Amino acid sequence: MSLRLRLNLLVAMLNLGFLVALCALLAGEHRKSIEEETEAAHRVAVQLLGTAVQTSRLLGGGAPDMAAFLQSLGRVRGNEIRFRAGDGRIAYSSPPSSYKAGREAPEWFARLMQPRLEATVIGLPGARLEILPEPSRSILDAWDSLLPVIGLGFAFVIVLHALLWFLLRHLLQPTEADARRLVATTRELADQRAVSRLVHERVEEERKRVARELHDELGQSLTAIRLIATSLGRGEPAAQSQGIAKISEIAAGLYDSVHRIVRELRPAVLEQPDLAAAVDDLAREWRTRHPELVLDTELEGDLGDLGETTTLALFRAVQEALTNVLKHAAATRVALRLVRDEAEVRLDVTDDGCGGASLATGSRHGLAGMRERIAALGGTVQAGPAPEGGFRVSITVPLSGANS
Repeated sequence: MSLRLRLNLLVAMLNLGFLVALCALLAGEHRKSIEEETEAAHRVAVQLLGTAVQTSRLLGGGAPDMAAFLQSLGRVRGNEIRFRAGDGRIAYSSPPSSYKAGREAPEWFARLMQPRLEATVIGLPGARLEILPEPSRSILDAWDSLLPVIGLGFAFVIVLHALLWFLLRHLLQPTEADARRLVATTRELADQRAVSRLVHERVEEERKRVARELHDELGQSLTAIRLIATSLGRGEPAAQSQGIAKISEIAAGLYDSVHRIVRELRPAVLEQPDLAAAVDDLAREWRTRHPELVLDTELEGDLGDLGETTTLALFRAVQEALTNVLKHAAATRVALRLVRDEAEVRLDVTDDGCGGASLATGSRHGLAGMRERIAALGGTVQAGPAPEGGFRVSITVPLSGANS
Protein backbone atom coordinates (compact mmCIF):
# COMPACT_ATOMS: atom_id res chain seq x y z
CA MET A 1 0.00 0.00 0.00
CA SER A 2 1.48 3.33 -1.08
CA LEU A 3 2.09 6.24 1.29
CA ARG A 4 -0.41 8.37 -0.63
CA LEU A 5 -3.18 5.81 -0.18
CA ARG A 6 -2.37 5.41 3.50
CA LEU A 7 -2.61 9.17 4.08
CA ASN A 8 -5.93 9.33 2.23
CA LEU A 9 -7.35 6.46 4.26
CA LEU A 10 -6.20 8.10 7.49
CA VAL A 11 -7.80 11.44 6.60
CA ALA A 12 -10.96 9.64 5.45
CA MET A 13 -11.25 7.84 8.78
CA LEU A 14 -10.76 11.11 10.66
CA ASN A 15 -13.35 12.93 8.53
CA LEU A 16 -15.89 10.14 8.82
CA GLY A 17 -15.30 9.96 12.55
CA PHE A 18 -15.89 13.71 12.82
CA LEU A 19 -19.05 13.42 10.67
CA VAL A 20 -20.40 10.57 12.81
CA ALA A 21 -19.66 12.52 15.99
CA LEU A 22 -21.40 15.61 14.59
CA CYS A 23 -24.47 13.60 13.55
CA ALA A 24 -24.57 11.92 16.97
CA LEU A 25 -24.41 15.33 18.67
CA LEU A 26 -27.20 16.76 16.49
CA ALA A 27 -29.29 13.63 16.99
CA GLY A 28 -28.90 13.95 20.74
CA GLU A 29 -30.05 17.57 20.62
CA HIS A 30 -33.04 16.63 18.45
CA ARG A 31 -34.00 13.80 20.79
CA LYS A 32 -33.95 16.13 23.76
CA SER A 33 -36.02 18.70 21.88
CA ILE A 34 -38.55 16.07 20.75
CA GLU A 35 -38.94 14.80 24.29
CA GLU A 36 -39.49 18.29 25.71
CA GLU A 37 -41.91 19.26 22.96
CA THR A 38 -43.90 16.02 23.22
CA GLU A 39 -44.04 16.22 27.00
CA ALA A 40 -45.29 19.82 26.87
CA ALA A 41 -47.89 19.03 24.23
CA HIS A 42 -49.03 16.01 26.24
CA ARG A 43 -49.37 18.11 29.40
CA VAL A 44 -51.45 20.71 27.58
CA ALA A 45 -53.68 18.03 26.04
CA VAL A 46 -54.21 16.37 29.43
CA GLN A 47 -55.17 19.72 31.03
CA LEU A 48 -57.48 20.61 28.14
CA LEU A 49 -59.28 17.28 28.09
CA GLY A 50 -59.33 17.06 31.88
CA THR A 51 -61.13 20.41 31.98
CA ALA A 52 -63.50 19.23 29.28
CA VAL A 53 -64.34 16.08 31.26
CA GLN A 54 -65.01 18.13 34.44
CA THR A 55 -67.23 20.56 32.54
CA SER A 56 -69.13 17.66 30.95
CA ARG A 57 -69.82 16.20 34.39
CA LEU A 58 -71.05 19.53 35.75
CA LEU A 59 -73.33 20.01 32.78
CA GLY A 60 -74.56 16.46 33.03
CA GLY A 61 -73.21 15.41 29.67
CA GLY A 62 -72.31 11.83 28.90
CA ALA A 63 -70.18 9.86 26.53
CA PRO A 64 -71.99 11.09 23.37
CA ASP A 65 -71.32 14.69 24.29
CA MET A 66 -67.61 13.94 24.91
CA ALA A 67 -67.33 12.13 21.56
CA ALA A 68 -68.92 15.09 19.82
CA PHE A 69 -66.49 17.45 21.58
CA LEU A 70 -63.50 15.37 20.46
CA GLN A 71 -64.82 15.33 16.89
CA SER A 72 -64.97 19.12 16.91
CA LEU A 73 -61.53 19.35 18.57
CA GLY A 74 -59.76 17.34 15.87
CA ARG A 75 -56.13 16.21 16.15
CA VAL A 76 -53.92 17.56 18.92
CA ARG A 77 -50.22 17.78 17.85
CA GLY A 78 -47.94 15.34 19.60
CA ASN A 79 -50.82 13.20 20.95
CA GLU A 80 -53.05 10.34 19.93
CA ILE A 81 -56.50 10.55 21.59
CA ARG A 82 -58.79 7.54 21.92
CA PHE A 83 -62.25 7.48 23.50
CA ARG A 84 -63.47 4.05 24.56
CA ALA A 85 -67.01 3.12 25.54
CA GLY A 86 -67.75 0.94 28.53
CA ASP A 87 -67.52 -2.24 26.46
CA GLY A 88 -63.98 -1.31 25.32
CA ARG A 89 -65.08 -0.32 21.84
CA ILE A 90 -63.23 2.70 20.40
CA ALA A 91 -65.86 5.38 19.91
CA TYR A 92 -63.37 7.97 18.71
CA SER A 93 -59.73 8.05 17.52
CA SER A 94 -57.67 11.05 16.45
CA PRO A 95 -57.62 11.54 12.65
CA PRO A 96 -54.30 11.14 10.78
CA SER A 97 -52.12 14.21 10.73
CA SER A 98 -52.15 16.19 7.51
CA TYR A 99 -48.62 17.51 8.23
CA LYS A 100 -46.15 15.72 5.87
CA ALA A 101 -48.85 13.14 5.22
CA GLY A 102 -47.67 9.82 3.83
CA ARG A 103 -44.10 10.18 5.07
CA GLU A 104 -42.36 8.57 8.01
CA ALA A 105 -38.82 8.68 9.37
CA PRO A 106 -36.82 5.43 9.09
CA GLU A 107 -37.83 2.90 11.72
CA TRP A 108 -34.35 2.73 13.30
CA PHE A 109 -34.26 6.52 13.61
CA ALA A 110 -37.79 6.63 15.06
CA ARG A 111 -36.81 4.08 17.71
CA LEU A 112 -33.71 6.12 18.51
CA MET A 113 -35.67 9.39 18.88
CA GLN A 114 -38.76 7.97 20.64
CA PRO A 115 -39.21 9.64 24.08
CA ARG A 116 -40.14 7.49 27.06
CA LEU A 117 -43.48 9.02 28.10
CA GLU A 118 -46.44 7.22 29.62
CA ALA A 119 -50.03 7.49 28.37
CA THR A 120 -52.68 9.26 30.49
CA VAL A 121 -56.12 7.75 31.10
CA ILE A 122 -59.09 9.86 32.28
CA GLY A 123 -62.20 8.04 33.50
CA LEU A 124 -65.80 8.99 32.66
CA PRO A 125 -69.11 7.37 33.64
CA GLY A 126 -69.29 4.31 31.41
CA ALA A 127 -66.26 5.29 29.33
CA ARG A 128 -62.59 6.31 29.47
CA LEU A 129 -60.38 8.73 27.63
CA GLU A 130 -56.82 7.66 26.60
CA ILE A 131 -54.18 10.31 25.74
CA LEU A 132 -51.02 8.76 24.20
CA PRO A 133 -47.84 10.77 23.37
CA GLU A 134 -47.31 10.53 19.58
CA PRO A 135 -44.12 12.36 18.41
CA SER A 136 -43.91 10.91 14.85
CA ARG A 137 -44.18 14.35 13.19
CA SER A 138 -41.48 15.82 15.41
CA ILE A 139 -39.24 12.82 14.68
CA LEU A 140 -39.84 13.31 10.93
CA ASP A 141 -38.86 16.98 11.28
CA ALA A 142 -35.64 15.94 13.02
CA TRP A 143 -34.86 13.44 10.25
CA ASP A 144 -35.46 16.06 7.56
CA SER A 145 -33.14 18.50 9.30
CA LEU A 146 -30.37 15.88 9.65
CA LEU A 147 -30.44 14.72 6.03
CA PRO A 148 -28.91 17.93 4.59
CA VAL A 149 -26.17 17.83 7.23
CA ILE A 150 -25.31 14.22 6.36
CA GLY A 151 -25.39 14.91 2.61
CA LEU A 152 -23.30 18.05 2.97
CA GLY A 153 -20.83 16.18 5.19
CA PHE A 154 -20.34 13.35 2.69
CA ALA A 155 -20.03 15.83 -0.18
CA PHE A 156 -17.38 17.70 1.79
CA VAL A 157 -15.47 14.46 2.46
CA ILE A 158 -15.56 13.50 -1.24
CA VAL A 159 -14.40 16.92 -2.41
CA LEU A 160 -11.72 17.07 0.28
CA HIS A 161 -10.33 13.69 -0.70
CA ALA A 162 -10.35 14.51 -4.38
CA LEU A 163 -8.27 17.61 -3.64
CA LEU A 164 -6.09 15.72 -1.18
CA TRP A 165 -5.44 12.94 -3.69
CA PHE A 166 -4.48 15.49 -6.34
CA LEU A 167 -2.16 17.40 -4.00
CA LEU A 168 -0.52 14.30 -2.54
CA ARG A 169 0.03 12.93 -6.02
CA HIS A 170 2.27 15.91 -6.77
CA LEU A 171 3.73 16.50 -3.31
CA LEU A 172 4.61 12.87 -2.54
CA GLN A 173 5.73 11.82 -6.00
CA PRO A 174 9.44 12.44 -5.21
CA THR A 175 9.05 10.70 -1.86
CA GLU A 176 7.48 7.61 -3.41
CA ALA A 177 10.16 7.54 -6.08
CA ASP A 178 12.81 7.75 -3.37
CA ALA A 179 11.08 4.96 -1.46
CA ARG A 180 11.06 2.75 -4.55
CA ARG A 181 14.73 3.47 -5.15
CA LEU A 182 15.46 2.71 -1.50
CA VAL A 183 13.64 -0.63 -1.75
CA ALA A 184 15.50 -1.46 -4.95
CA THR A 185 18.83 -0.45 -3.38
CA THR A 186 18.08 -2.53 -0.28
CA ARG A 187 17.34 -5.56 -2.44
CA GLU A 188 20.52 -5.01 -4.42
CA LEU A 189 22.53 -4.76 -1.20
CA ALA A 190 20.92 -7.94 0.07
CA ASP A 191 21.78 -9.69 -3.20
CA GLN A 192 25.34 -8.37 -3.04
CA ARG A 193 25.70 -9.58 0.55
CA ALA A 194 24.43 -13.00 -0.52
CA VAL A 195 26.87 -13.08 -3.42
CA SER A 196 29.74 -11.92 -1.19
CA ARG A 197 28.90 -14.62 1.31
CA LEU A 198 28.78 -17.10 -1.54
CA VAL A 199 32.19 -15.94 -2.80
CA HIS A 200 33.71 -16.38 0.65
CA GLU A 201 32.17 -19.83 0.95
CA ARG A 202 33.43 -20.87 -2.47
CA VAL A 203 36.91 -19.52 -1.76
CA GLU A 204 37.00 -21.47 1.48
CA GLU A 205 35.79 -24.61 -0.29
CA GLU A 206 38.46 -24.14 -2.96
CA ARG A 207 41.15 -23.75 -0.31
CA LYS A 208 40.03 -26.94 1.38
CA ARG A 209 39.98 -28.80 -1.94
CA VAL A 210 43.46 -27.60 -2.93
CA ALA A 211 44.80 -28.46 0.52
CA ARG A 212 43.25 -31.93 0.31
CA GLU A 213 44.68 -32.57 -3.14
CA LEU A 214 48.12 -31.31 -2.12
CA HIS A 215 48.05 -33.60 0.89
CA ASP A 216 46.64 -36.64 -0.90
CA GLU A 217 48.63 -36.44 -4.14
CA LEU A 218 51.77 -34.36 -3.56
CA GLY A 219 52.31 -35.44 0.03
CA GLN A 220 51.95 -39.14 -0.64
CA SER A 221 54.03 -38.94 -3.83
CA LEU A 222 56.87 -37.08 -2.10
CA THR A 223 56.83 -39.61 0.74
CA ALA A 224 57.06 -42.44 -1.80
CA ILE A 225 59.99 -40.72 -3.58
CA ARG A 226 61.79 -40.30 -0.26
CA LEU A 227 61.37 -43.98 0.63
CA ILE A 228 62.54 -45.12 -2.81
CA ALA A 229 65.55 -42.80 -2.72
CA THR A 230 66.50 -44.19 0.68
CA SER A 231 66.30 -47.77 -0.57
CA LEU A 232 68.39 -47.01 -3.68
CA GLY A 233 71.55 -46.67 -1.66
CA ARG A 234 71.18 -50.20 -0.24
CA GLY A 235 69.82 -52.04 -3.27
CA GLU A 236 71.31 -53.94 -6.19
CA PRO A 237 71.83 -52.29 -9.59
CA ALA A 238 68.68 -53.93 -10.96
CA ALA A 239 66.65 -52.70 -7.99
CA GLN A 240 68.18 -49.26 -8.39
CA SER A 241 67.06 -49.15 -12.03
CA GLN A 242 63.53 -50.10 -10.98
CA GLY A 243 63.58 -47.44 -8.26
CA ILE A 244 64.75 -44.78 -10.69
CA ALA A 245 61.95 -45.75 -13.10
CA LYS A 246 59.41 -45.57 -10.25
CA ILE A 247 60.67 -42.11 -9.22
CA SER A 248 60.33 -40.95 -12.84
CA GLU A 249 56.76 -42.31 -12.96
CA ILE A 250 55.79 -40.61 -9.69
CA ALA A 251 57.40 -37.34 -10.82
CA ALA A 252 55.36 -37.44 -14.06
CA GLY A 253 52.20 -37.97 -12.03
CA LEU A 254 53.16 -35.08 -9.76
CA TYR A 255 53.66 -32.85 -12.79
CA ASP A 256 50.24 -33.74 -14.15
CA SER A 257 48.59 -33.10 -10.74
CA VAL A 258 50.30 -29.73 -10.29
CA HIS A 259 49.47 -28.76 -13.86
CA ARG A 260 45.81 -29.66 -13.32
CA ILE A 261 45.59 -27.72 -10.06
CA VAL A 262 47.23 -24.67 -11.68
CA ARG A 263 44.78 -24.83 -14.60
CA GLU A 264 41.85 -24.93 -12.19
CA LEU A 265 43.17 -22.03 -10.12
CA ARG A 266 44.18 -19.90 -13.12
CA PRO A 267 42.90 -21.22 -16.46
CA ALA A 268 45.02 -20.85 -19.54
CA VAL A 269 42.25 -18.65 -20.89
CA LEU A 270 43.69 -15.82 -18.77
CA GLU A 271 47.02 -16.05 -20.53
CA GLN A 272 45.61 -16.30 -24.05
CA PRO A 273 41.90 -15.34 -24.13
CA ASP A 274 40.62 -17.91 -26.61
CA LEU A 275 37.30 -19.21 -25.31
CA ALA A 276 37.01 -22.00 -27.88
CA ALA A 277 40.41 -23.43 -26.95
CA ALA A 278 39.66 -23.13 -23.22
CA VAL A 279 36.28 -24.88 -23.56
CA ASP A 280 37.80 -27.66 -25.72
CA ASP A 281 40.52 -28.18 -23.12
CA LEU A 282 37.96 -28.23 -20.30
CA ALA A 283 35.77 -30.68 -22.23
CA ARG A 284 38.68 -33.08 -22.84
CA GLU A 285 39.63 -33.07 -19.18
CA TRP A 286 35.98 -33.45 -18.12
CA ARG A 287 35.51 -36.49 -20.38
CA THR A 288 38.68 -38.02 -19.01
CA ARG A 289 37.69 -37.53 -15.38
CA HIS A 290 34.00 -38.46 -15.88
CA PRO A 291 33.80 -41.12 -18.59
CA GLU A 292 30.36 -42.20 -17.39
CA LEU A 293 28.86 -38.92 -18.71
CA VAL A 294 28.59 -38.10 -22.41
CA LEU A 295 29.52 -34.48 -23.13
CA ASP A 296 28.60 -33.08 -26.56
CA THR A 297 30.07 -29.68 -27.46
CA GLU A 298 29.10 -27.37 -30.29
CA LEU A 299 31.11 -24.17 -30.83
CA GLU A 300 30.10 -21.67 -33.53
CA GLY A 301 31.53 -18.32 -34.53
CA ASP A 302 34.79 -16.56 -33.68
CA LEU A 303 35.35 -17.02 -29.94
CA GLY A 304 38.96 -15.88 -29.88
CA ASP A 305 38.64 -12.10 -29.46
CA LEU A 306 35.91 -11.61 -26.89
CA GLY A 307 38.18 -9.89 -24.38
CA GLU A 308 39.52 -11.24 -21.11
CA THR A 309 36.54 -10.20 -18.95
CA THR A 310 33.86 -11.71 -21.17
CA THR A 311 35.94 -14.79 -21.95
CA LEU A 312 36.64 -15.51 -18.29
CA ALA A 313 33.01 -14.93 -17.27
CA LEU A 314 31.72 -17.36 -19.90
CA PHE A 315 34.42 -19.91 -19.07
CA ARG A 316 33.51 -19.78 -15.36
CA ALA A 317 29.83 -20.13 -16.34
CA VAL A 318 30.67 -23.29 -18.30
CA GLN A 319 32.61 -24.64 -15.30
CA GLU A 320 29.75 -23.85 -12.91
CA ALA A 321 27.09 -25.37 -15.18
CA LEU A 322 29.07 -28.61 -15.65
CA THR A 323 29.77 -28.78 -11.90
CA ASN A 324 26.03 -28.42 -11.17
CA VAL A 325 25.26 -31.24 -13.61
CA LEU A 326 27.82 -33.48 -11.95
CA LYS A 327 26.67 -32.74 -8.40
CA HIS A 328 22.91 -32.43 -8.70
CA ALA A 329 21.41 -33.57 -12.02
CA ALA A 330 22.10 -37.35 -11.99
CA ALA A 331 22.39 -37.07 -15.78
CA THR A 332 23.93 -39.38 -18.41
CA ARG A 333 24.34 -36.86 -21.24
CA VAL A 334 25.18 -33.15 -21.36
CA ALA A 335 24.96 -30.88 -24.42
CA LEU A 336 27.07 -27.69 -24.44
CA ARG A 337 26.40 -25.17 -27.20
CA LEU A 338 28.37 -21.90 -27.48
CA VAL A 339 27.49 -19.56 -30.34
CA ARG A 340 28.72 -16.10 -31.26
CA ASP A 341 27.05 -13.81 -33.80
CA GLU A 342 27.41 -10.12 -34.55
CA ALA A 343 25.43 -8.93 -31.53
CA GLU A 344 25.90 -11.43 -28.72
CA VAL A 345 27.31 -14.68 -27.40
CA ARG A 346 24.88 -17.43 -26.34
CA LEU A 347 25.70 -20.35 -24.09
CA ASP A 348 23.34 -23.28 -23.49
CA VAL A 349 24.13 -26.21 -21.20
CA THR A 350 21.40 -28.88 -21.20
CA ASP A 351 21.37 -32.21 -19.35
CA ASP A 352 18.97 -35.16 -19.34
CA GLY A 353 18.88 -35.49 -15.57
CA CYS A 354 16.17 -34.71 -13.02
CA GLY A 355 15.00 -31.28 -14.19
CA GLY A 356 14.91 -28.61 -11.49
CA ALA A 357 16.94 -30.60 -8.98
CA SER A 358 19.78 -28.13 -9.12
CA LEU A 359 17.45 -25.29 -8.17
CA ALA A 360 16.23 -27.16 -5.11
CA THR A 361 19.73 -27.85 -3.82
CA GLY A 362 22.91 -25.94 -3.10
CA SER A 363 23.54 -25.05 -6.77
CA ARG A 364 21.17 -22.11 -6.44
CA HIS A 365 24.15 -20.32 -4.86
CA GLY A 366 26.24 -21.16 -7.90
CA LEU A 367 23.49 -19.80 -10.15
CA ALA A 368 23.38 -16.62 -8.05
CA GLY A 369 27.11 -16.10 -8.52
CA MET A 370 26.75 -16.86 -12.24
CA ARG A 371 23.95 -14.29 -12.58
CA GLU A 372 26.00 -11.68 -10.73
CA ARG A 373 29.03 -12.25 -13.00
CA ILE A 374 26.98 -12.21 -16.22
CA ALA A 375 24.86 -9.23 -15.12
CA ALA A 376 28.07 -7.20 -14.74
CA LEU A 377 28.50 -7.67 -18.50
CA GLY A 378 24.91 -6.63 -19.25
CA GLY A 379 23.88 -10.22 -19.92
CA THR A 380 21.12 -12.48 -18.66
CA VAL A 381 20.94 -15.99 -17.16
CA GLN A 382 17.91 -18.25 -17.41
CA ALA A 383 17.82 -21.57 -15.61
CA GLY A 384 15.01 -24.10 -15.40
CA PRO A 385 13.58 -27.38 -16.67
CA ALA A 386 14.06 -27.92 -20.41
CA PRO A 387 10.94 -28.56 -22.56
CA GLU A 388 12.30 -31.92 -23.66
CA GLY A 389 13.18 -32.88 -20.08
CA GLY A 390 16.23 -32.38 -17.94
CA PHE A 391 17.63 -29.00 -16.97
CA ARG A 392 18.92 -26.09 -19.02
CA VAL A 393 21.08 -23.06 -18.27
CA SER A 394 20.92 -20.38 -20.98
CA ILE A 395 23.23 -17.37 -20.94
CA THR A 396 23.26 -14.38 -23.28
CA VAL A 397 26.02 -11.74 -23.24
CA PRO A 398 25.84 -8.72 -25.56
CA LEU A 399 29.01 -7.81 -27.42
CA SER A 400 30.37 -4.31 -26.73
CA GLY A 401 33.65 -2.59 -26.19
CA ALA A 402 32.95 -2.40 -22.48
CA ASN A 403 33.28 -6.14 -22.16
CA SER A 404 36.79 -6.30 -23.52
